[in-house]
Amino acid sequence: MNPPGGDIHHARFAVNENWDATMAYKKIGDYGVIGNGATLALVGSDGALDWMCLPFMDSPSVFASLLDDDKGGRYSVGPDRPYDSAQAYLPRTNILQTRFRAAGSELELTDFLAVDSARPPGASLLMRRASATRGSITFEVECAPRFDYARIVPARSEMGNATVFTGGQERLTLVTSRPLSWEGERARVTLAQGETLWLALGFGECDLPRDPASFEGMLEATQRYWEAWVSQSETGRVPLEGWWQEQLDRTALVLKLLQLQTTGAIAAAGTTSLPAIIGGERNWDYRLSWIRDTSMTLAALYELGHVTETEHYLAWLKEVARHATEPGRLSILYQLQQPCPPGDETELVHLAGYKNSRPVRIGQFVVHQRQHDIYGELLDALFALSRLVGKIRFDHWSLLRPLVDEVIRIWREPDDGIWEARIGPRHYVHSKLMCWVALDRAIKIADHYGFPGDFARWTGEREAIRAEILARGFNHRRGCFTQHYETEAVDAALLLIPLNGFLPIEDERVAGTIAVVERELLRERAMLRYELDDGLDGQEQGFMICLFWYLHCLILQGRLDEVDEYLREIGRYTNHLGLFGEQYEPRYQEITGNFPQAYSHIGYAAAILRYREARRPRVEPPPISTGRKLALLLGRSVLNEGAEPAGERAADPAQAMKRAMNVVRGQFYDGHARRIDYAGIRCSAAYGTFRGLAAQLASFDPAALESDTQRVAFWMNVFNTLVIHGVVELGIRESVREVPFFFECVRYRVGGESVNASDIEHGILRANAVPPYRLRRRLRGSDPRRRWAVREIDPRIHFALVCASRTCPPIEAYDAAHLEEQLDAAAHTFINASTRLVGEELHVCEIFRWYRSDFGAAPDAVQRLVARYLYDREAAARIEDRAERLRLVYTPYDWRLNR
Repeated sequence: MNPPGGDIHHARFAVNENWDATMAYKKIGDYGVIGNGATLALVGSDGALDWMCLPFMDSPSVFASLLDDDKGGRYSVGPDRPYDSAQAYLPRTNILQTRFRAAGSELELTDFLAVDSARPPGASLLMRRASATRGSITFEVECAPRFDYARIVPARSEMGNATVFTGGQERLTLVTSRPLSWEGERARVTLAQGETLWLALGFGECDLPRDPASFEGMLEATQRYWEAWVSQSETGRVPLEGWWQEQLDRTALVLKLLQLQTTGAIAAAGTTSLPAIIGGERNWDYRLSWIRDTSMTLAALYELGHVTETEHYLAWLKEVARHATEPGRLSILYQLQQPCPPGDETELVHLAGYKNSRPVRIGQFVVHQRQHDIYGELLDALFALSRLVGKIRFDHWSLLRPLVDEVIRIWREPDDGIWEARIGPRHYVHSKLMCWVALDRAIKIADHYGFPGDFARWTGEREAIRAEILARGFNHRRGCFTQHYETEAVDAALLLIPLNGFLPIEDERVAGTIAVVERELLRERAMLRYELDDGLDGQEQGFMICLFWYLHCLILQGRLDEVDEYLREIGRYTNHLGLFGEQYEPRYQEITGNFPQAYSHIGYAAAILRYREARRPRVEPPPISTGRKLALLLGRSVLNEGAEPAGERAADPAQAMKRAMNVVRGQFYDGHARRIDYAGIRCSAAYGTFRGLAAQLASFDPAALESDTQRVAFWMNVFNTLVIHGVVELGIRESVREVPFFFECVRYRVGGESVNASDIEHGILRANAVPPYRLRRRLRGSDPRRRWAVREIDPRIHFALVCASRTCPPIEAYDAAHLEEQLDAAAHTFINASTRLVGEELHVCEIFRWYRSDFGAAPDAVQRLVARYLYDREAAARIEDRAERLRLVYTPYDWRLNR
């Protein structure tokens, strides 16, 4: 792997000195992958591009010698004399360099798919730069595309420096930076030391750049894109040190390549029909979006600090739901370009297959199967996302809630299981487990955000699944859980029982299951999925994600030295570039199956993160000094003093602070316990970032806010961050009531003035109205802060100025452009979490009594406001009909920070 931030010329290359020109097929692991979010390509260590589909990764192939060396089509650049070669990525990018060493000369080949937002989707531009870095060198270029899975040999024409390939409806254009003398599909090129040849291959009718300066600009832009993307941390994750971070970066970069940017769908792998068993029939098309694989990919990207990809996928899921035949019913997998399932398997009988491994397939047989686990995987991934405030919205919940009803409908039925066996439905324990996960995560997401749900029913069904798994899925004679109810055999998916929180790792049933899986499925330090008849010929060997599940279990058991041994020799499972395939064949020490495989990279990233976390010394937050507490409590200190303003000057520091605080809280939110570790926040790097943003607030002039909408958005962000900031700095654990006069004590300096929470709420956001149980206005006389006050009170602010984990609205940050819908979202969350209709009594939070004048002068104003925002429309209609007769019963405000 390359050192972080290092130069490619100083990178450690893995050298292949055993290259043999007589071998028709390279090993699967001899390839690197490049891509651009539309398609990807595999480039061998010999400079041959042997796999690429256009315009998208699930389109028909243009180069496919990987699946038929004779007629599949290839695009190669390499010396015409004996050589050895080495490959490495430009650090922190998906730009691949292959270095060739021949007698007295060296050639450096740089390959990338340009990331260019100006080009239409699917109009990919494949760039290859060949440079003579030492001595004069002669090499051969072969460009032999074969359209439509090698069913069309395109016509070829030359126009100056351009060669155009046309066939059917497709067009491919190759532009070179200097004229080449072609002999058929090959050309020989000689470069003197320091000379460079650029080759640009474009799909479709788009114009291609012609000058080397444009090509260099594309390389620099693509490099900047990947470096910026892999470096960002939307969740505030702190980078690991050295080699560990390199490994995680490579995993993130591979997973990013598998997401189609036009739709958000994510492929399981970039290829089709690479065999799990060389010469066997287990050859599948993985250029499709499995709900399961995608969910795990999104969860892994979240762990690596990337959230935008999940938001993109959620938008795609809306399209899936719109095209669904029944609400809540998902297919196992979908096309990448269309929100609908693919067709059945089709065999490409004209292709020989990788090393004669037939058949070559496109499409998927399993589209006809039922796999009940997919709902649990999806909801588990979104449960991780729910840690960040505002990332799960009510429109998302409207999409997700029908999935819960579907799980309740199907969980008692048999299915085909995670491994897609072709032996008919069974009652698979893993499938039942993931149905339990689906209900468990749905309950917790809804409770955290105050979303509507039939909690009594969901909880009952969750417990029924648990009881059935324990009663029918556990074999007392063997002391372990079994693959399905009707067998004594195990499979590696049972390792997910403790990883998903169904039972603790200390439970003897879990320990027994791990021991049996270890004894029966661990072979030569590779993990089998299972060992039984699955309806197909042959027995697969090591399935990589299963090995990583096993390592995760070892971590939970405290067997860290064993995990350390596996991770130290990870090179045996990856190729020279740190890429994983689907499986690992220990007898031949080779990667098998489709490549690169998302599943394997997902498991590896999780294993690294869990291992490093287990090895990290536990740091206790430093005690808060008595002097600091007294200074805050007595109003002698403000919270945004003592830190240097950080980063670029934010146009709206309050909004930036709110987003930063969401990230901090998300890092320390335990979704299962539904608690935020406020004490732990003080130790985090992300908290330091937040404090730097808070320091910027001191010099911001709120008088620049021209409208009430701008003022309300700004000051609500300030209020909510101020309260949480005060909770952290004062060491509060459960409730702000632990500190007398809390809202008077916590204060910020804003625009040169000091403001506390009460100043903001009553003096600014309530238009300087008299606070409850007070006789005088908050801001009096010539107080300069009066000019910041809003002109009219919007009563919905009372639902937004809350910081309890249940009633805090799912708003990432308030902004003037979306304030109306954000205030409505706050009202929905608060009212539904705190309101009950009991006969002729409407039980509402006492906040309605404190601020009754803000909610309207009419006697039934509160009742009608509540009815407007209730999710239960039947109850809302009853309230509307009887608004004047309903008696209001005020319930205590819930001051708890956690539940």
